[in-house]
Amino acid sequence: MRKLIFFLLTAAGFIISVSCDDQVDPKTEFREIYALNCVIKGDTSFQVATVTRSYNIDGFDPLTNTSDPFIKGAKIKLTYQSTGETLYFRDTTLVRPEDSRYKTPMSYYYIKNFKPGYESPISIEAVLPNGKVLTAKSTTLFISRWAIEDKLYTIPLAVFGRYLVFNWNAATPSTKDEKIYYVPELIIKYAKIENGNQIELQKKVPLYYISGESGEFPLYPSIQSNATNVHFDTLMIRRSLEEISAGDPNKQNYIIHNAVFRLLITDRNLAVYYAAQKTFMDEFSVRVTQPEFSNINGGLGIFGTMNSTQIEVPIKMDYIKKFGYRPF
Repeated sequence: MRKLIFFLLTAAGFIISVSCDDQVDPKTEFREIYALNCVIKGDTSFQVATVTRSYNIDGFDPLTNTSDPFIKGAKIKLTYQSTGETLYFRDTTLVRPEDSRYKTPMSYYYIKNFKPGYESPISIEAVLPNGKVLTAKSTTLFISRWAIEDKLYTIPLAVFGRYLVFNWNAATPSTKDEKIYYVPELIIKYAKIENGNQIELQKKVPLYYISGESGEFPLYPSIQSNATNVHFDTLMIRRSLEEISAGDPNKQNYIIHNAVFRLLITDRNLAVYYAAQKTFMDEFSVRVTQPEFSNINGGLGIFGTMNSTQIEVPIKMDYIKKFGYRPF
């Protein structure tokens, strides 16, 4: 959940900084622009929203701003058509990372105990202290816990072959024009012992690596609306396990738990945003360069929905020991 909060705050910051770059010429009169960001998740009952404003700066670099653009005192409500519920967000704060350019706590709005259980229209409205109103609509999504094909998955493969293949049943939305987009992930869960403390970590497995000017970098499954399977190369799985301790000779400091295959689904709003940035699901690292992908009426930002299901993928004990690691 902390990652989602950080994603929304980071997204808001980049959207606002882009608005300063693309929609407000520093050499002309400054215009204040507002951004609302909220992603409704179907796999948790804790929902988060942020509201921020554009800011003026001396010069041309928006990242020189050190004054938090978060707007306090907004009245935000969420309306869930399936049950007729109207829920109101509250505000709170979170400690920022030490390297943040803002020195005050991170502020955000939240709702507890709301976990959408059905596919249904949903809307959000934010009334700002100055009377400005921001609105958006979407559809909550449902995915069955049995959507992923039930079969024996292990690392390494239980049968001869090069690819670990995951299949799933495509969901059929009840709304005619609604599409569901899929983002599959294979994640290795492990722990590292540092100064006597066990730190829980995870490593995402790429489909493959490509070469660039600064070396190789991983490519992960892209978001698609018609996908029903994904193939992970066992060589990439092996390489991901090796990279967990790259440069560290003390392999016994690493404890391998297991792997998890997670299937995320998103609405069109979030899918378009993800496809444009190609970083949304990559540890929630966000770089917003195209503010026209906003779906917020009255301002900028993203209001979208997502859901997920997952299965465990055991990693065999003997295979773990080959890397010098400890099995959990």
